[in-house]
Amino acid sequence: MSEGIYNMNMSVNFLLQATRVLSFNNYDEDELKMVYDFMISIDNEILNDYNMSCSIIIYNNDLELYVEVLDALINIFEDREEYEKCQLLIDKKEESLIILEKNTI
Repeated sequence: MSEGIYNMNMSVNFLLQATRVLSFNNYDEDELKMVYDFMISIDNEILNDYNMSCSIIIYNNDLELYVEVLDALINIFEDREEYEKCQLLIDKKEESLIILEKNTI
């Protein structure tokens, strides 16, 4: 297994865990910070990899899962009125949606 594939599988597993933790409001501050830091560190290469992968059957691609986690984080930080973090997450979401739209046309 190549290093890139291994890292991709790790990040998808992280997204799945983050989705579960955030959707059940079952997180502490350290976990929330870890998810936030991971989400804003994703670059376009990984976003494109997500868009080309479909390891989770209910999603058309893994990028859809990434966007779902971004949405959950945006809601959390809006409720906390941490708007600077919201803006970074919104920017990441917009980048992701551009990639999704390019591939659905």
